[in-house]
Amino acid sequence: MKTVGVERAVLSFINPGTPVLVSIGATSAVSATVGSSVIRLVSTVACYVAIGASPTATSSSMYLPANMPEYFVVDPTDQVAVLEVSGAGTLFIVPAV
Repeated sequence: MKTVGVERAVLSFINPGTPVLVSIGATSAVSATVGSSVIRLVSTVACYVAIGASPTATSSSMYLPANMPEYFVVDPTDQVAVLEVSGAGTLFIVPAV
């Protein structure tokens, strides 16, 4: 990972790996292990996500707005679970390589 300082802010850039797509629906869906210590999540619809060992997403899980990428530091053996807020869509999980 490379880090660049810009007027007191630190911007991190990742080399993106192959995206993993998880269908978002009315029940919690779980990805395979992420295989990286940094991941980028972006969804086509608003959803709830949970990250960890064997996670289950619920309406109390972290909210991820549609089309707003978020970056997370995770354990490479973690999985990502996702649940729809009000409609089906796709969660893109992009690992840093």
